[in-house]
This record gives sequence, C-alpha cells and structure tokens, in this order.
Amino acid sequence: MIQPKLNLKATVLSRGAASSYLKKPGDAVIVDRQGPRWLILMCPCGCGEEFPINLDSRAGPAWRLYKNQRTGLSLYPSVWRESECKSHYIIWRNKIFLFNRYEEDFYDTTQKEESLQFINDVREQLPIKGFVSYYDIAQVLDEIPWDVLMACRRLVREGFANEGSEKQRGTFRRR
Repeated sequence: MIQPKLNLKATVLSRGAASSYLKKPGDAVIVDRQGPRWLILMCPCGCGEEFPINLDSRAGPAWRLYKNQRTGLSLYPSVWRESECKSHYIIWRNKIFLFNRYEEDFYDTTQKEESLQFINDVREQLPIKGFVSYYDIAQVLDEIPWDVLMACRRLVREGFANEGSEKQRGTFRRR
C-alpha cells in the first residue's frame, strides 16, 4: 500500500502566506520567523482541511521537526487530530503514515537502511535491568525517534532485546 508523501512546498514568514501553497493532501509549508514556528499541512486524509502543527515550544506543547537533506522531514510525536476528521498519522522521512488506514504496512515499509553501527549504538543504550523508552535513546543518540523505535523492534525480533508490555510498550531492555 502506498503512503501519502509529504510535499514541502515553501518556507514562508507568516501563517497567512501558507494557504496559497496548499492544494492537495500532504502539501506542507513551514512558517519560519527566526526559527520554525509552524508546519501547516493539508490534511493527508483528504478531508481538505489545513492543519497547523506547532513547532515552537514557547507557544505551548510543540512537535519536534527533524530536517535532514538525506532523509527529508520527520516530525515527533505523531499527530492526532481531535476534531474534524480525527486522523492520526506519523510524518517520517517525507512519508505520511495514516493509522487505521495504512498501519499494517508501517512496520514492513519503514525499515531504515540501518547500519550495523547504528543497531549496536541503540543496543548499547538498552539497560540489562529495567526498561528505557525509545524516545530517551533517540535523545541520547541525537537520532529520529522513529528510527530508534524500528531499531529496537529489530533487536527484539532478532532476540537481542525485550519490549515492555501494556503501559510499558515502547520501552526496551537488553536480553
């Protein structure tokens, strides 16, 4: 199944300048005034709504934008619209993964071309006792949290780690 692609159309100075760039699902504009303030996204579900995503922690709860020429844009955490279409999605490496629509393909199609060094770096962060969140590992390694989550899940599949269950899902320890 094909995921919608994030199409960064422009970087603008004001929210008002963003709308003219947003035509189809996945189109995006960054509002940047002395640093990224907003990611304005034409909702990827196709409802036709523009959705502003706060990137400025000074203005309240904010998402973190990861921008890399090689891998593209990633956003953390996931976006869950509480009104309108109620879509839930992840933006990772210029792809948009819509949950409840493409979730079953998420783990199959998102495998980073992980180097052995990256996997080892992640494994070294796993404690032998207790569990640690993939997000905390990503912060230590200065990596995209979604990449670290996939590496942790790979370590579990290969028998080198365990994942917590229920409320501890998304936390890992070394085997």
